[in-house]
Amino acid sequence: MDVVLGVSMAPETVRMVLVEGEAAGGVTVDQNGFTVEDGETPIAAANHVVAAILGTRDSAAQGGYRLRSSGVSWTDPVKAAALRDALAARKIENVMLVSAVMAAAALAQAMGSATNWARTALLLVEPACATLAIVDTSDGTVTDLHRHPLPGSDDAALAELTELISGAESMRARPDGVFLVGSEVDIPSIKPTLEAATALSVTTPEESEMALARGASLAAANANLGAPRTVSMPAAQTSSAAAVELAYSAEDDPASDAHRLAGPPSHRRRSRKSVLTIAAVAVVFIGGLVALALALAFGIRPHADQRPDVSTNDIVAPQNPDAGPPGPPPPPDAPAAPPQSSTAAPASMTAYTWRRSAPYS
Repeated sequence: MDVVLGVSMAPETVRMVLVEGEAAGGVTVDQNGFTVEDGETPIAAANHVVAAILGTRDSAAQGGYRLRSSGVSWTDPVKAAALRDALAARKIENVMLVSAVMAAAALAQAMGSATNWARTALLLVEPACATLAIVDTSDGTVTDLHRHPLPGSDDAALAELTELISGAESMRARPDGVFLVGSEVDIPSIKPTLEAATALSVTTPEESEMALARGASLAAANANLGAPRTVSMPAAQTSSAAAVELAYSAEDDPASDAHRLAGPPSHRRRSRKSVLTIAAVAVVFIGGLVALALALAFGIRPHADQRPDVSTNDIVAPQNPDAGPPGPPPPPDAPAAPPQSSTAAPASMTAYTWRRSAPYS
């Protein structure tokens, strides 16, 4: 049976979901997560994610599943770059990196298809910013993208979100409803307030804390199947930060052409030329990522002897293949190595303010 792995990398938590079906459209086979330690370096965080991917891949194979692709959503470009390098160093293939916006857009497209919405207003809420965009259900095109920083006070931030969602009805491409997604934000607690601020129907994922992981699996599956995704970015309405995030997402997997930058729909006759121009400029910036794509063309041998239940601690520490022959036994008073508890995934969860959605504790 085919499965797709979705992973979301947030500053405080990493969440994973294994979804049935080559297109990641089936039921959830299993899910898991673990907390990122305070002060953990991007390299250490990347190694933990790689170990989790490898452990899940091996467990799925032993359970009779075939992992077709993996998607990882990111919010921190530095950690995303560290993960890209870690994947290349281990020659791990079929792993696609996507921004949180693109992972949420993939999920919004699937939701729009299920509810017969032609266009969906996607509202992605993060602790420090919020992104509002329109997702076309027919082809996944993302338009009218607006990114807004949020103030430090929870009340002020919620007021900013209320104003933002109230303007969704007057967006240029009128949406049929709003899809509310969060990253390390307690979405259920703020949904009633936002729902009261708009006449549009407001929908949230069933498991809001797993939404970006599920969206990453959909984005990876679509790319693996060759489904195109277009991002329309009007310069006058998109902040530079949003443009950088979308551009990084577009460059994560050059070989799959999963995300393409296109001009506004009103200039379709010139869109092909615009795409070629942008592609030519992008070549300057994606040389390193092309090397990654070549590195990922090689396979990897499974090496973890674990059962297919990914809700257990399938996260294994990377081995050192260059270690030399064993030396003499240590002296009797040698201290024991401390246990590696940073990759554990305890089951209990504790809620903080709405800025932090129930992290694994």
